[in-house]
Amino acid sequence: MTSAKELLAQEIEGLSEEDARDVLALLKRNRTTGSGPVKPKLTREELIKRAAGHPGIRVPDPNTPPFQKFEPVDCAGTPASELLIADRR
Repeated sequence: MTSAKELLAQEIEGLSEEDARDVLALLKRNRTTGSGPVKPKLTREELIKRAAGHPGIRVPDPNTPPFQKFEPVDCAGTPASELLIADRR
């Protein structure tokens, strides 16, 4: 498997001098300023509170039991989920 640095080096070889200068300036700017503050990952409770604040989203009661286990129905043909994934590719 080719590493990201090797792929980057291959891409840089094909750049014009002007494009190479632009990429170099971008790298220098990113190194000095960083990519921005890192946001902490939200917990499930925080996500639910945030979603509850939007009028178009209904948040279930926290005491609601989880979905029950179910057995899928066997039928001929390709499952719709696989068709959807293939269509999106």
